[in-house]
Amino acid sequence: MLALALCATAAPSHAQATVVAAAVHEPLEVLCIVARFAGLEEYQPHRTHPAYGAKIEAHFAALKDHAAVQRLRTLRREHGISYDAVAGLAVHLGPLPDLEPRTPLAPRPPMLDARWDGADAEGFVALLRDFATAGAAASFFASQRDFYAEAARRLSAKLSESKALPWFDAFFGARAGASCTAIVGLLCGGHNYGVSVQHTDGKPDALLPVFGCWRFDGDGLPTFGPEMLPLFVHELCHSYTNPVVERHLERLQPAGDRLFAAKATVMRRQAYGNGRTVLCETFVRACVIRCLGDTEGTAAARKQAAQEARNHFPWTAELASLLLEYQGDRAKYPTFDDFVPRLASALDTIAAQFPAEVAPAPRLVAMTPANGASDVDPQATSLTFTFDRPMRDQSWSIVGGKADTPEIPGAPSYDATRKILSVPVRLAPGRTYRFRLNSPDKQGFQAADGTPLAPVEVSFTTRAPSAG
Repeated sequence: MLALALCATAAPSHAQATVVAAAVHEPLEVLCIVARFAGLEEYQPHRTHPAYGAKIEAHFAALKDHAAVQRLRTLRREHGISYDAVAGLAVHLGPLPDLEPRTPLAPRPPMLDARWDGADAEGFVALLRDFATAGAAASFFASQRDFYAEAARRLSAKLSESKALPWFDAFFGARAGASCTAIVGLLCGGHNYGVSVQHTDGKPDALLPVFGCWRFDGDGLPTFGPEMLPLFVHELCHSYTNPVVERHLERLQPAGDRLFAAKATVMRRQAYGNGRTVLCETFVRACVIRCLGDTEGTAAARKQAAQEARNHFPWTAELASLLLEYQGDRAKYPTFDDFVPRLASALDTIAAQFPAEVAPAPRLVAMTPANGASDVDPQATSLTFTFDRPMRDQSWSIVGGKADTPEIPGAPSYDATRKILSVPVRLAPGRTYRFRLNSPDKQGFQAADGTPLAPVEVSFTTRAPSAG
């Protein structure tokens, strides 16, 4: 991949567009294919172009239950590995066939998501390497070379319209020798990830934001519109502000937790599952407003602030205005970290305006058959799910691909207490079923007060037909 050095010194108000390198990242494609087969909702077939998806299905069909796929299912269930934790690991890997980590994965490097703590990333990479070898992934990618090159050219052309790159050095301080390559996330659907690699041995950082593809032309190639420009700033900002949040998390956490609790439903729908994530998004979104104001003008900043409010981060406009104080007195605040106490105080004041507590999320306390059961009677005609409190009637989200979800011939129904849901099913022998109750964007399972169930992974296997 080509790399772009982030060493421009032009003042933000005079920033000029700079060519932004882009590429399809083969380790990410491998990991996305495994995630697709593992049933991770955000990497499912309906989120990519059917023609490219059909080629993947045909080439890798024999590996749908490979050890790497099985392991990722476990990692999702036990460690919450999903979304940016998947993409974040991928960019830490070198090229095929070795997929050698670009920096040691243990102890966890600074920009690898904390969900990988205790998850044996190195062991999973070994399985991923075997998947790629067994599936002749390098051969498949070689066959797609022209397709990949054109997709990368299109993303590069659109992002190169941005005037933002010099702003980052002026605002946050230069990162000597750092490189930036935008990654085309062909299998990431509408999701984008501000991931990067920060070495612990003094090597320059690599900023590798991933941009999902959700619009395609008649040839199956992704198309990118003007919304990519603020999105580019957003994802790049994560590489700068996420480490700041981590360094000051103890001071910032109470405000982040309170903001999350006040908006838990809408935050979970955006796959933001805790106060730490809300803090990271808050810092990024405030900086995006500030960047667009500096590089595109006041109207662009106002438009972005309105968009952030629609995205349920209304407080970011206030923080963006506060950042003018940081920019105006760099003698007092030589680094962004030096300004964090001011931002923390402002967040405390903002968070205090929200209710201190919301109702805790409901819990699934039992199911029949048991979750993970491996000898389920294929003649069973219903599944039952028991919750710890009354649930909203006539409201549920059973989420999964058609091939992995039991056939449901009738309407589910709650008992009189609305704690036990019965779901009529038709099961096939010798089948493994995998689905979820709720997902980040489908939240039909809710307590009576409207608090949604956090997504629950469900799997079980029916008994195979007896021989003879």
